Amino acid sequence: MNILIPDSWLREHLQTKASKIDIQKYLSLSGPSVERIYNDEVYDIEVTTNRVDSMSIRGIAREAATILKRAGKDAKLKKINFGEIKKHPSKNLPLPEIIYETEYVHRVLAVVMTDAQHLESPDLMKKRLTDIGVNPHEALIDISNYITHELGHPCHVFDYDQIMNRGGKIIIKEASKGKKFVTLDEVEHETLGGEIVFEAANGEIIDLPAIKGTLNTSVNKNTKSILFWIESLDAKKVRQASMSHAIRTVAAQLNEKNVDPHLGKEVMEYGVELFGKLCGAKVASDLYDYFPDQKSLKTVKVKLEIIENYLGIKLKESEIKEILLDLDCLVEIKDGVVSVTPPTFRSDIQIGADVVEELARIYGYHNLPSKLMSGELSVNPDPNTNYQVESLIKHFLADIGWQEIYSYSLVSEQQALDSGYQLAEHLKLANPLKEETTFLRRTLVPSLIEIIDGNPAVKQMSIFELANVYHPKKSGLPDQILKLTLLSNRDYRQVKGDLLNLFDRLYIFSHNQELIINEKINKEIQMPIAKQEADLIIKDGKSKTKIGSLMILEKNRVAIELNLKELIDISKKYPIYKKIIKTASIVEDLTFTLNKSTAVGDLIEAFKKVDKRIRKVELLNIYQSNYSFSFIYQDDGVNISNEEVEPIRQSIVKIGKDEFKANLVGQI
Repeated sequence: MNILIPDSWLREHLQTKASKIDIQKYLSLSGPSVERIYNDEVYDIEVTTNRVDSMSIRGIAREAATILKRAGKDAKLKKINFGEIKKHPSKNLPLPEIIYETEYVHRVLAVVMTDAQHLESPDLMKKRLTDIGVNPHEALIDISNYITHELGHPCHVFDYDQIMNRGGKIIIKEASKGKKFVTLDEVEHETLGGEIVFEAANGEIIDLPAIKGTLNTSVNKNTKSILFWIESLDAKKVRQASMSHAIRTVAAQLNEKNVDPHLGKEVMEYGVELFGKLCGAKVASDLYDYFPDQKSLKTVKVKLEIIENYLGIKLKESEIKEILLDLDCLVEIKDGVVSVTPPTFRSDIQIGADVVEELARIYGYHNLPSKLMSGELSVNPDPNTNYQVESLIKHFLADIGWQEIYSYSLVSEQQALDSGYQLAEHLKLANPLKEETTFLRRTLVPSLIEIIDGNPAVKQMSIFELANVYHPKKSGLPDQILKLTLLSNRDYRQVKGDLLNLFDRLYIFSHNQELIINEKINKEIQMPIAKQEADLIIKDGKSKTKIGSLMILEKNRVAIELNLKELIDISKKYPIYKKIIKTASIVEDLTFTLNKSTAVGDLIEAFKKVDKRIRKVELLNIYQSNYSFSFIYQDDGVNISNEEVEPIRQSIVKIGKDEFKANLVGQI
């Protein structure tokens, strides 16, 4: 996100004699990047999305103060103090009744002010708003925009009488689908359901909070009393509503990045001061402050030796402490451990590496020693990797309609359990970036399921991923096994056909190799999300190699997980020429009702042994307990007739019934 900051406005918060060029240079080296200076006055600054605390005049001044200090420039963040909010002795207006029907509210502040005059904003305010790309209007409207840019927390002004005339209630709730509202720019919108909205007592939407106000409660030429308001809502909810309605205001961009709710009191005091000074407004109510979930950030600990290892230099303890104190952190160094409690506006400091990063950038990356790597580069390829075959597989699957995806190696607790392994059988991160993803996955299937679940509008979706899974060992690093995993919500026969086509492309079957699908009985199925599961085995003469598994999951999805090493080992560069058999074949389908305990792979093998003229048996389809098989009959010497097939067919049915309790559906 880029913000514009006039130099004169920045220096109201930053005490320094550093030139504009120095500010641009040193900020860009160690903090937010100053991309250019417009008209020798306005800084155009890029701030990374995780640093919402720097997306304001005050935030940039705080960064500049500590960065310039390390660069040898005198710099100091000026203190700001706003007066306590006190109700005017002769003014008394009731606050609207605020009703909470959602848990996604972190804080609300509100105060009523009356006798507001419609006056122009001062020339300096208008110029600064123009410099940052905001059109000035009148002071009653401009003040909220001005404060938001200066302090970094959005605020809003309602017409107080418009709210009271609608019943005097503000109901904070998640919207139902299909309710219409008109925003300040006179554009009509309709709720999709789930957005947080403010409703009046009559059910009318009176604000799309944290994003944009509505026309029906906005300041107008008749406004005499205002409700000055600040809310802090769940960031995910704000982004969902902003993106759904394509309303990308500054307020939305700040609120969706978890702007610090503790800033609200300061913003409220500043706003009341400006409304009184520039509009003559008087405080007519007590300050309302709803703050149900005040949280302080956890203390992060990191060893001094780790800091030295990362930076390549040994910083003095006093310098480490001074840098972190300048960033408003609480710091204690004891027994070789630095304990850091970040301020509430630095929620991005969560682990030891974050502390090291702050030290590195403020000290200056350019001041760290640089050293070229030594040693020789390996020229021997990994014997377990064949990049040509990997590339061939990826391109072939893409060509026949599959989409390659890349998913996160860490999974949630539920996804770990879905893999069929207990949580204790997974590797767990000690300091995860996100609490919901802490386990190294042992299969790719749950990760791919999450992708399809996240795209409900796509009726047919086939995706694949080639990535490592991680199996823990008693000691040392885990076994990293490269897997090719496919997941589709298409028909089983189509997915199996694509797999066979891939094997054909790898010239597996042309070398007299044979695929055996060895279905597991219920008690052998590992994944709890699988309704049916089978081992995929390649038979080559007398040897058999398990190359993966095939699963039919809930919602009739089909998953195939292959061990890439074994797949590469059995793949061939070229096919083997086979003499074409000139005799005709007979192809027919037979359907059997099977018990749940029947191993389909063993049944297929038994069918093949009935007669040497059975050239191929293939599972075609499954419906409930009914399994359809395709049989190909062929004789090398003569064309086989239906009469010659009849006794073979009878033997197939008998073997199925006697040995596997497989009952033929229909008659032969």
